[in-house]
Amino acid sequence: MKIGFKKIPYDGINFEVKKEDISFFGIAQKINKNLVKCTGIIEGSFLHLCDRCGDEFTKSIKQNVEIYASCGLYDDDKYINLIEFFDDFIDFDTMLQSELESFKCDYLYCSSCNK
Repeated sequence: MKIGFKKIPYDGINFEVKKEDISFFGIAQKINKNLVKCTGIIEGSFLHLCDRCGDEFTKSIKQNVEIYASCGLYDDDKYINLIEFFDDFIDFDTMLQSELESFKCDYLYCSSCNK
């Protein structure tokens, strides 16, 4: 789902996207003409390989997230979790994919190895 930066109001707009069994929903609020703050929750489950034994298992996730979206290049280091978009649209599917891949980069263990 894409929404133009110009369409995001200062008082916010609700959004929701899904990818397989993962949902990302919340509110997007304009900070200034080129910056939007997206506050929401990512929840659901996905298949993953245990980082210790290699067995496939289902990992559940429910995580509060705060992501900033910039229309174009953003030069300030003020925001840690910032995604730059260069086509005047915020792509919430890209945000979900980015956060999910970041989550998967952590060491994730199956229930047998997590003891």
